[in-house]
Order: sequence, then C-alpha cells, then structure tokens
Amino acid sequence: MNQRPSAKPIAIAADHRGVPLKEHLKRWLEAHRYGVSDLGTNSATNRVDAMDYALVLVAEVKHGRSDFAVGICGSGQMMAITANRFPFMRATLLHTASEAALARQHADANMLAIGADTIEATAAEQLLGTFLTTAALGDRYAARRARLAELDISKL
Repeated sequence: MNQRPSAKPIAIAADHRGVPLKEHLKRWLEAHRYGVSDLGTNSATNRVDAMDYALVLVAEVKHGRSDFAVGICGSGQMMAITANRFPFMRATLLHTASEAALARQHADANMLAIGADTIEATAAEQLLGTFLTTAALGDRYAARRARLAELDISKL
C-alpha cells in the first residue's frame, strides 16, 4: 500500500552529528517533490542537544504544521525517546526499509528517527522513501493504535 502521506511539509531536524545526513535527506525530499520544513540545527561543529530538536519536531506535529517528522542524531535514540514522551507521537528508530514499512503499516508511525552514525546515506534514502509512501493498515492494527492512544500511565 503506497501513497503520498500528506500535502504538509515533512519536518526535519538534527543535532550536530546529524547535520550532514539531514542536508542529504533534505535534498532527497526536495528532489522527490516533498515540501520540507528544516528546523535545524545547521552546524555540524557547534554541539547541541538532540532532545531540543526532537521537541521542535514534536511541536510541528502537535500544532498540525507537519504530519510526519524526521529526527537525526548520532544514534537516533534520543530523538525517538524524547518524541515518544508525548502520546500523539509514534516515533520509531529504524535501520531498514522493511522495518519502515512495518512501522507505518502496523503502528502508523509519524516520526522517523535515524542514527547518523549507524546508516549510510543511500540506505537512509530508501528508509525514508518507504516510510513516507507506506500507508497504515486497518483492522486489528487500527484497533491497536486506538488502544495505544488511550493508554494512561497514571493508572499503572
């Protein structure tokens, strides 16, 4: 099931370690006619905290400016962990296109976290392309997503 996910721009951000891959993927998105909202950082030499940029991506989704976000840091972990603190975010750290398809189909993931230190640029392109063109499945997967949205950690 392949489709273009949204008319809204794809929000993309990175920490200092992710800047080169962010720039590469931004060019790839533009070449494939996606709108792009580059939320920084733009310096690979000035150290910044990935958490801060994950929060900027979360705000883009929360306020409806983007339906999909891409967060890049050294491992991708901090981007995913930070975003998943918010119940409307379904961030996933992926390494392969097949994982991307499953994350979209089964979990309707809306944020892709990528580890700049763990993936080559061409593999990241394939990952992103699959992520953006794979639709969420219905039936039992939709029911799981609804259940996930209703989780309340205060009741544990």
